[in-house]
Amino acid sequence: MRTVRGAGIGQRLWAATGALTVVLFGCGLLFGDLLGTDNYPPLDASFATLSRYFSDNRSEVHALAFFHALSALALLCFAAYLSAWIRIAVPRRGAISAATLAGGAGAAFFLLLSALLYWALAEPAVASDAGAARAIFVLSYLAGGIAITLPLALMISSATILALQSELLPRWIGWLGVPATGVSLTSAGMLLGPTNNRSAFYGILLIAAVFGFAWLFTTSLWLALRGSLAVRPAE
Repeated sequence: MRTVRGAGIGQRLWAATGALTVVLFGCGLLFGDLLGTDNYPPLDASFATLSRYFSDNRSEVHALAFFHALSALALLCFAAYLSAWIRIAVPRRGAISAATLAGGAGAAFFLLLSALLYWALAEPAVASDAGAARAIFVLSYLAGGIAITLPLALMISSATILALQSELLPRWIGWLGVPATGVSLTSAGMLLGPTNNRSAFYGILLIAAVFGFAWLFTTSLWLALRGSLAVRPAE
């Protein structure tokens, strides 16, 4: 094995973009739920509730969209960094590196799409149109939910395989990635369930988000603090 040491501040910052993704996502939720006049409406909310929320909280929804757009950019940066890290560390595992980038980029795309949909919902012309508001609102839930957890599962599972089959990543990253991948894939069942926030599949989606972001945050911090300092490519 060969050891590459002495990573600079640039690598640390790139590695930390995964943790930044979670922080920025949380900032968006802060504006969307806690700082508004009410919580973000549930899936089965009436048109009157939707219209009132997006009309009364236009600035807060714009802030939600802003932070989630930045979160999407940070996630894309982390996916690119992790993919490159794997490609350098394990040259013969090109498929894992490609899957990591594809999964992260897909999740980042839909996170950005959800941010754009939030912004559109805050437009008076949309908020006052029952058909447009309902359609875009449901799409915002899908783009910001399973459309993120499913491709994120691809990125997480790729790094999980690497963690469990080699010593390049701590095994705890692999063991945390196992349930994160499992619940993320299971969250696809939301497409079969009722359109409300009380279904079992919606609960699974929330668990998938918690596990996925926990994996993303801790893996990013490990790479920023330790992983980028000593990359030991396998023979």
